[in-house]
Amino acid sequence: MLPDLLTIGPVTLHSYGLMLAVAFLAGMAVVERLAGPLGLNRDRILDCALVIMAAAIVGSRAFYVLSHLDDYRLNWWSILAVWEGGLTFYGGVLLAVPAAVLFMRRHRLPVWTMADLIAPAFALGVGFGRLGCFLNGCCYGKPSSLPWAVRFPSHGAAGAVGCAVQPTQLYEALFGFAMFALLLALVRRRGFPGFLFCLFIAAYATWRFLLDFLRFYEPSQFGPLGLTNNQWVSVALLAAALVTAVVLRKRTRRADK
Repeated sequence: MLPDLLTIGPVTLHSYGLMLAVAFLAGMAVVERLAGPLGLNRDRILDCALVIMAAAIVGSRAFYVLSHLDDYRLNWWSILAVWEGGLTFYGGVLLAVPAAVLFMRRHRLPVWTMADLIAPAFALGVGFGRLGCFLNGCCYGKPSSLPWAVRFPSHGAAGAVGCAVQPTQLYEALFGFAMFALLLALVRRRGFPGFLFCLFIAAYATWRFLLDFLRFYEPSQFGPLGLTNNQWVSVALLAAALVTAVVLRKRTRRADK
């Protein structure tokens, strides 16, 4: 756990904020690189990436704050301190996707082709972002006696558990990097526009649903059937991804006839 990397006067470089910045910069580089051979406008691609970045930060922060309102009632200004942690990936997706679609339609960019280019960037962002979570000591798992379980310092959020916990941040980081490699390998083999994006959403939703059985959550974060709020979002996104994939595949087959 290393939440603060460097302090110079009143300025502190937070590990979570740094990894978040690395995630977005790396994602933008990936999208720009993949879009080049398709002849898409470079400036429009970068503008779209910035829209996605802004919407993802706002959405992920809003989702987290709404599910942890009691933590902010006495200090509303801390809502703006995103560099200290407290972002929910699903919140970012739920706002970034419609924001991106609106931008693409307004500037006449191919929506599903762009979605396929963005999918590897999303996966890479998950990898770097969860490394930031590990360094920050948030998003940790349940108590564990496994050989690779991690005991965080007592002054951090995870340290309050008082014992070694599952390093769920690292599990998800590994998933993100592995998914990034898989999506890159499939870029030229996608069966129809939108395939890579649907694959990423379906794979992440499945992974997150299973991973949440290992993550530590406060009682307020559980919903019906003893599942977490994020698990219910996972179920909805998995269903949406599968239905969308079927529709897009049928549409592509009709267009090829």
